[in-house]
Amino acid sequence: MGKKRVIGCICLLAMLVGSACAEEASTDNIWTAAAKGDLAVIEKLLSAGADVNATSVYSGKPGSGCTPLHLAVVSGQLEAAGLLLKKGADINARAVDQHKGTPLHWAAFVGRLDAVRFLIKAGANVKEKDANGSTPLGAARVQVIPSADRPAIVKLLGGKPDVLKKSEPENNIEPTIFRGSYFKNGEIHVNTYGTPEGKPLTSGHQDFKPSWSKTGDRLIFFRRLKNDPVVTNWKTAIHVINADGSGLHRLSDGTHTDFNQTWTRDGSNTPIWNRKNPETGGFIVMKSKVGNKPGQEVAVSDKRYHTWAYTCLKDGRILVQCTHPKQGWGYYLMTMNDTGKSRFERIECELAKAGLLDRVSVSPDEKKVCFEYQRGFKYKDTGRTLYVADFDGKKRSITNAKAFANELGKPHWYAYPRWTKDETAIVYHANKTGKGGLYLYTLKDGSTRKVSTETGADYRYPHCEDTPK
Repeated sequence: MGKKRVIGCICLLAMLVGSACAEEASTDNIWTAAAKGDLAVIEKLLSAGADVNATSVYSGKPGSGCTPLHLAVVSGQLEAAGLLLKKGADINARAVDQHKGTPLHWAAFVGRLDAVRFLIKAGANVKEKDANGSTPLGAARVQVIPSADRPAIVKLLGGKPDVLKKSEPENNIEPTIFRGSYFKNGEIHVNTYGTPEGKPLTSGHQDFKPSWSKTGDRLIFFRRLKNDPVVTNWKTAIHVINADGSGLHRLSDGTHTDFNQTWTRDGSNTPIWNRKNPETGGFIVMKSKVGNKPGQEVAVSDKRYHTWAYTCLKDGRILVQCTHPKQGWGYYLMTMNDTGKSRFERIECELAKAGLLDRVSVSPDEKKVCFEYQRGFKYKDTGRTLYVADFDGKKRSITNAKAFANELGKPHWYAYPRWTKDETAIVYHANKTGKGGLYLYTLKDGSTRKVSTETGADYRYPHCEDTPK
C-alpha cells in the first residue's frame, strides 16, 4: 500500500483496523511514520528516545491502542516493519484495544499476504490468541474485508483455504466503537458491534439475555432447559460466566422459571432475577451471590403479589413493576429486604396511565431511561414502540418521553433497548422478517444503523460492556 493511499484514506484505514491514529494527530510521531513508511523519521524519533513498543492512545476507535509495528504491517510498509524489528520492536506485541491482537492478527484480518508472510518469516507466533481466543488463523477467516489473498493467508497460517468463515456479511455494516454481549442463534457472544463474531462464550444450549456487570468482568444469563410454547412455562437456570468465557457456574437449579437476570449497581455486584411463583402465576424478585450454589438464592419481594425487576440504581433500589396490595399496580423503586418486606416508592409516568412500559433500562448516570412501550394493557410482544425519556430517582419520575423506533407501532418485534456505557447511544433488536437484527440509535443526531453483520442469523438481546441493564 503506497504512502499516498495511507495518508489520503484515513477513514478507510480505520475501518481496516490500521489507521495512523487520529489521537496521534502530528505527522512527526512514530505511529504515523510507521504507517507512511518514513524510515528517516522513524530513525530520527528512535534516536531521540521514542519507545519502539509504545502504544498509541486507545480511544475505542478502530486502529487506536496499537504499536508502530501494527500500523506498519497493515499499511504494507514492510521496510518500516523490518526497521522497527531491528530496533527492538516486539513482534508479538498486543494492542491495548478490546481485542488485544498482535501485528500478525491485524495483518491476517485485513488480508495482507505480504505482511503475514513477512511476520511469520521474522518469527511471529502463529498460535498466539487475542482477547477473544482467536489465533491469527481465526482472524484471517473473518471475511469482513475483501482480499483475494485470503485463501493463501489461511493456508500459510496452517488452515485449509476452502474452510473460510461461512457467514454472509452485509456490505453496508461498519464497525462501531461499542463492545457488548448478545444472543446469536442460541449462543452468547461478546463482540464489538458492527464486526463479525468470533468464538461464542457458550454453545450447545439455548442461552438468553446476557447482562454485563458494572465491574466489567462477568455476564449473567439464563439457559433454557425445558421448552414450552408458553414462555412463562419454560424451565431455566441462571448462570454466571466471566467475560472472557471462563468460570461458568450455575446459580439456580433449573426447576424454576427464572428470567430477566441482571446485576445491582451499588458496588456489591449482586445477581438478581425474576422467578415465577407457580401458586399465583406472578413473579418474585430473587437475589444470590457470585459463587453461590443453587438453592442459596433468597426472595427479596413478597411471594403473595407480583413483582418484576427491570433495572437497578447505584443506591441499591430496583426499578420494578408491581401489583402492590396497598398502593396498586404500577412502577416503583423497590428497596430490597431479605425477609421479602421490601419498601416500594411509586414512580410517576404519564405513559404508564395508557399502556405498559417493559424491558426498562436506566442509563449509567441515572438521568435517562429507555424502554419498550405498548399501548393498552393486554400483553403482547409485537407492535411496541421504543422510547427514551428523562428519569429522576429522587423525584421518582419518568418524563419527556420521545419515541425513537417503531413510532407507528407496526406489527413487528422491536425490543430490548439497552444503553451504551458512554450513554451516547442505545442498542436494540428488531425482527421484521423472522430473524432478529441488532440496531444502534445515536441520541445526538437521531440516526439509526444496523450493527449485526450476518444475514439470516437470529440476533437478539443486545447488551453493552460494563453496563447492567
